Amino acid sequence: MRHTTSHILPAGLALAALAGLGWLVYSEAAITGLDQALSDAVIALRNSPTDWLVVLVTLFGDALSLTLIAVAMVLTLLLRRAWWPALSCAAAFILTPLTVKAIKFLVARERPTADLYGGVESFSFPSGHMTNSAVIYGALAIFAAHALTGTRQRLVIGAFILLIMLMGLSRIYLGAHWPSDVVGAVLLASVFLFLVAWGFDQMPGETRFARPFAFVVAVMLVIWAVYAILTLEAAMDLYAVDVTPEGTIELEPAVSPE
Repeated sequence: MRHTTSHILPAGLALAALAGLGWLVYSEAAITGLDQALSDAVIALRNSPTDWLVVLVTLFGDALSLTLIAVAMVLTLLLRRAWWPALSCAAAFILTPLTVKAIKFLVARERPTADLYGGVESFSFPSGHMTNSAVIYGALAIFAAHALTGTRQRLVIGAFILLIMLMGLSRIYLGAHWPSDVVGAVLLASVFLFLVAWGFDQMPGETRFARPFAFVVAVMLVIWAVYAILTLEAAMDLYAVDVTPEGTIELEPAVSPE
């Protein structure tokens, strides 16, 4: 197998960093004050034009939209007989939400906004929204690295990285997560993305992946458009976002834990 060691070491480092951050969160160390300060700074940026964008971005990290994109990606790879990439992606996409739920249950951290979700999802660390988004869109960035070349490759990879960053900011902006929840999500996602990268490295070659990648991106854009139309209003209600008579959005301040 190709490049196995080069993926195991950084994945192990990311896992170790996640464990350290998880311990700080669980022990309610000094990181709590830093989280509050950073959250206040991000929430202070709220304004009507930005609100629309933030709600749309966070919608693209919802479980249903991500699941549809993930299924499209795995099926496309299978049809292209890219067995190792398909297997590694499927494993990462399935294990990610299971791992997130397990960590949430163990750490049991309260969200900045109470009663936003129920069950194990009422816990905050790590951000499941961010972890799942980083894995799916990060996998697409890896897909792009094997499907494209030159400037197009750099632009597409950069676009997915920007989307992941905006997703993390959206979770803080909407009062759904603390900044350290987002950092923990990135560390956890990195572990699974090294698995995805390993799978693609077993079958390199832009010719093999160029058309499948274009198809998956087209499917993703359709999913985004339909999902946004169907769920935007519900999302605004969920995150306490209301449209005023003037057409602007108002977000209620996040409630900090006592």
